[in-house]
Amino acid sequence: MARHLLDSVAVAGLLWDQWLPKRTQQLVSAALPRGLEDGRLLLRWLAGVHDIGKISRAFACQVPDLADRMHAKGLTFSGVPANRKALPHGLAGQVAVDRFLEQHGWSQPVARTYSIVVASHHGVPPTRQESRDAPRRKGLLGDGAWDRSREELLDHVTEFVGARERLQEWSRAPLPVPVQVLLTAAAIVTDWIASNQDLFPLDSDRDSEKVAVEAWKLLGLPAPWRPSPDTDGEDLFRKRFDLAADTKIRPLQAECVRLAESLDEPGLMIVEAPMGEGKTEAALLAAEVLARRFGVGGVFVALPTMATSNAMFDRVHEWAENLPDTAGSMFLAHGKAALNDTFNQLRRKGFASIGIDCGHQDVIAHSWYVGKKGPLANIVVGTIDQVLRASLKTRHVMLRHLALANKVVVIDEVHAADSYMSTYLERCLEWLGAYRVPVVLMSATLPPAQRLSLLQAYQRGVNGTEAGMDDIAVRDIYPCVTVWPSSVDAEPIAPSGRATDVRIEHLGDEIADVLSVLEDALPEGGVVGIVCNTVARAQELFEALRSSGRFDSNDELLLLHSRFVAPHRAEREKRLRALLGPPGKADRPKRFIVVGTQVIEQSLDIDVDLLITDLAPIDLLLQRVGRLHRHLRDSRPARVVSARCLIRGADWSGAVPVPVVGSVAVYQAARLLRAAAVLDRRSGGQIQIPGDVPALVADGYAESFVAPEGWESEVEAAERTWAAFESEQRVSAGTYLLGRPFGESASLRGWLTAAAPDVDGAGGQAQVRDGEDTIEAIVVRRDGDDVYVLDEVADYGGRLVPTEGPPPSRLAKALAGCTIRLPAALTRYGRMDAVLDTLEKNWYPGWQQSHWLAGELVLELDTSGSAIVAGHRLHYDTVLGLRIERMETPQ
Repeated sequence: MARHLLDSVAVAGLLWDQWLPKRTQQLVSAALPRGLEDGRLLLRWLAGVHDIGKISRAFACQVPDLADRMHAKGLTFSGVPANRKALPHGLAGQVAVDRFLEQHGWSQPVARTYSIVVASHHGVPPTRQESRDAPRRKGLLGDGAWDRSREELLDHVTEFVGARERLQEWSRAPLPVPVQVLLTAAAIVTDWIASNQDLFPLDSDRDSEKVAVEAWKLLGLPAPWRPSPDTDGEDLFRKRFDLAADTKIRPLQAECVRLAESLDEPGLMIVEAPMGEGKTEAALLAAEVLARRFGVGGVFVALPTMATSNAMFDRVHEWAENLPDTAGSMFLAHGKAALNDTFNQLRRKGFASIGIDCGHQDVIAHSWYVGKKGPLANIVVGTIDQVLRASLKTRHVMLRHLALANKVVVIDEVHAADSYMSTYLERCLEWLGAYRVPVVLMSATLPPAQRLSLLQAYQRGVNGTEAGMDDIAVRDIYPCVTVWPSSVDAEPIAPSGRATDVRIEHLGDEIADVLSVLEDALPEGGVVGIVCNTVARAQELFEALRSSGRFDSNDELLLLHSRFVAPHRAEREKRLRALLGPPGKADRPKRFIVVGTQVIEQSLDIDVDLLITDLAPIDLLLQRVGRLHRHLRDSRPARVVSARCLIRGADWSGAVPVPVVGSVAVYQAARLLRAAAVLDRRSGGQIQIPGDVPALVADGYAESFVAPEGWESEVEAAERTWAAFESEQRVSAGTYLLGRPFGESASLRGWLTAAAPDVDGAGGQAQVRDGEDTIEAIVVRRDGDDVYVLDEVADYGGRLVPTEGPPPSRLAKALAGCTIRLPAALTRYGRMDAVLDTLEKNWYPGWQQSHWLAGELVLELDTSGSAIVAGHRLHYDTVLGLRIERMETPQ
């Protein structure tokens, strides 16, 4: 054990010198008398004492031969204690370190801010009760010779690292909770590396300092990203995104770079701009400037969904490849990352580079960054859940904190967070503020109250208080960039595109109403986008259009929603971009109709001539309107030359609109009625994009909303329901919400009491999103005794699949991508067990030998594409996706 501790000391020094970014070093050292010098020394000392608790009866009794040898040397045993798990070695180590520091004149409260790192190095700090009880567990600790052995080793390590002369000054420097978190995470990383027996074999005859240097080279972890000063914003823009020499940086992008260069200290930047303004490029340019100026070692880009994260990963990878200084290692952070081709290519480069050196010139995905270690990579792209889980009580959450503290954090489409997710987002911003992490938030449609909440959350993390509206320079202009703290005023930003006048009209909800509009609008051609709030509505409408005989179902119609298996959905999105993308990048059809759900409003750069949409909250409606006449075109068919948005999904015939039931279930009636009212107040039903966006969103989310005359009672009832729903969401989110960085406790004791289950992948995502429990399954087709891949899956469609033996690796990977999340309606009302029973019957022994397929649930379809599950008929085809129908007589 002594050798492992000295190995850990050596690794900790290398971790500090070659892996931790300068900014993180400064954070850890800020509370220490001698700054960075003390920070490095303290990390080495903590790494050197982290396993001191293994010198205890509770731990040492586990190996009888070793226990006998220790007994013969005077470390006596009286058998294996029945309650040995009551004193884990981390907790025993805390007792030993507390006693050691108190013997050197430390007060107990200060000592505990250091010893808690030892107690927490396996990812879970002890509870307050466990800390109080531990010193009294003499039978598990061992006294006499046990005490002396622990003290001797503590003395030896303290002398070895050169910390003895620092103890007196440290005794007057309690560590703040955020520093305890980062030191614990660094100690965990150190322990994991030093415990690797391929790098540090189990022997004691070696010089740890020398061996650690060779081991570090063999491990080959890339150094933190260190961006160097480059050219001005205009040239920087062209270089990073491979643009022509005459390409001009957009005003929004130039302003983000200017403000990033002007900040006196790290802070929060909120970028609000229309769809298509280049917010992503603006954020990456700002992130590069912020990382350079404040010594940050990477970037974390978070998006709402796996699909948008996959698309962003390619864009960020291209940007990273164009950096003059190597960005190091990249990581894709979501549950299906292993199915991403670009990420897999980078992983293969990472495997090939192991043992060569740690100064890679190419961007790679290093093999060490897997699982919980993945977000520690320099450049990370992932779903917003991966950021929100930094505010979730769960084992090893301190690693997520270190991952974020090392980076500039960029979060796109923050308006999409509901009250449940916002609870985690705001707490996360508090911690990012405590770490002084530069943060860039982006949205096209952000309500003012939400903007203020985000700013105040970050401020609470920085100084424990929050500002009011008067303390924050926020103007009702659009586009705009809000920065805090800043001594530099943001300048007005001109939209780079033209303004579009959009006429808003009501439309009946019958299929016939939609057909009538299409017949009138498309005699000369045109592209129509139809957005529905539920998959069932989208499928119903698409089927009606297909069966009407008025459109070519192969060339003129397309359905897109979330209930396609991933390869089928990706193919549809690719086709949409190819047909409806920007001029010069798409082969636009003469006549085309895309029917979809909310997936159309998120990050798809498509352009339609006419928009038909279900009534939705005003911010989301405007996101959808952003796809209408999105790009400047030389000509559009005469009947769609003017931008029109027709809103259905409600009964407009009465004094007050009545939204359809499905939309109310998704969005709540209050937000739908507010949107209808806000739009009805517009003279002549006319709005201008982007100029009217901030005012419309502000009206739709006003704290004191004034209902139109005659709507008062319906709106009041809806508002009460919405308020109760939001309150319930926040209470529910609070169950596993991490505490604040300051004020609640002086140490990490009890930090994770009542923690959430330690779950990665979709289970972890569900913990920070409010939704009903659902099930994901791989979809296959059975014909007699044989199982086949679904049709139209690239390279493997219709392929026979082995079930008694393991499928070939590439086939197994293709199958792993053919998953679908079953609708929540299927598992409601106590049907979860029935659904699981049905799916678990489709158990293939050969699949359990494949890491891609082991343990996965399987939905078997018959030759007609159907299956019976929990009294419902499920049918899947490549045109409509998954449909669900309740059977009158359950089978």
